[in-house]
Amino acid sequence: MDSVSIVIPTLNRPQALQRAIASALAQSGPFAFEILVVDNSRDGNARDLVEAMARDAAHPVRYIAAPVPGVANARNAGVAASASRWIAFLDDDEEASTNWLGRHLETARTSGAQAVFGPVLAKAEGDRAIGPLAPYFSRRFDRLDGEDVTDLAPYLGTNNSMFEREACFAVKVPFDTSMNEIGGEDTLLLKRLADEGKRFAWSARGTVTEWVPERRLSWAYVRKRKFLSGQIRVLTHWKTRPVEWSRIAFWMSAGMIQIVLHGILVIALRPFHPVRAEKARVKLHGGLGKVLWARSRPALYGSGLVS
Repeated sequence: MDSVSIVIPTLNRPQALQRAIASALAQSGPFAFEILVVDNSRDGNARDLVEAMARDAAHPVRYIAAPVPGVANARNAGVAASASRWIAFLDDDEEASTNWLGRHLETARTSGAQAVFGPVLAKAEGDRAIGPLAPYFSRRFDRLDGEDVTDLAPYLGTNNSMFEREACFAVKVPFDTSMNEIGGEDTLLLKRLADEGKRFAWSARGTVTEWVPERRLSWAYVRKRKFLSGQIRVLTHWKTRPVEWSRIAFWMSAGMIQIVLHGILVIALRPFHPVRAEKARVKLHGGLGKVLWARSRPALYGSGLVS
């Protein structure tokens, strides 16, 4: 029987965490699973909630303290605590569909892939309208269930993912802790795995919902996130050994083109199509991130703004 550890890193989001754990506990099928909640807060403020939910749970729910804030620290702690064949990641602001884990395992069996990724659908907290911001918090690809998506590694992430533990986490510290506050530790891991020949598959029906809080529902936040995404696109090639200078040059050139083209679009669209102008500004900031990849990076995790 397949065994899965569902790792849920969390930092100071009790209501969202409760929803995420409840959705994980709702999974059912011919497999065994446990839930590992990794509390990344300094004061362990998620312990009481996790232990209360564990008392009445039909599946094991374990509390793990990782008191040094940082997204890589939290993920590494979850991996270290797992002894299951598979490790699935669910963010604490996500809610898994009831057949989420079963769909991932089915995809893994039929595809033979070492890692599986599924769609992320965005909704706003508090019944707010998310409108044109939805795509920036979502992940959808026009790929069939079980189709190989290794070529999409730079656009994937650990939010809604499942990995074969022995194949993908052979190293002691799989997620780069130097990226604790900026994110991208998963992008770097996926690049390394793809370079090693690991295969990724698309679990088209293994869906999760990301609940977006009000503080993130602004174009300013999306631009900041896109700038950082652009930096990470280049940074992963700098962190690869040997350094991939040709890829760095390529993405910096692509960034310059983005800045020029989308800068023109911003000026042209702003008086007549403000939403389209904002979308162009987002792409412009992505280009800026690629060009300014070596500059200081905005913190979105750990001691910075939690993303």
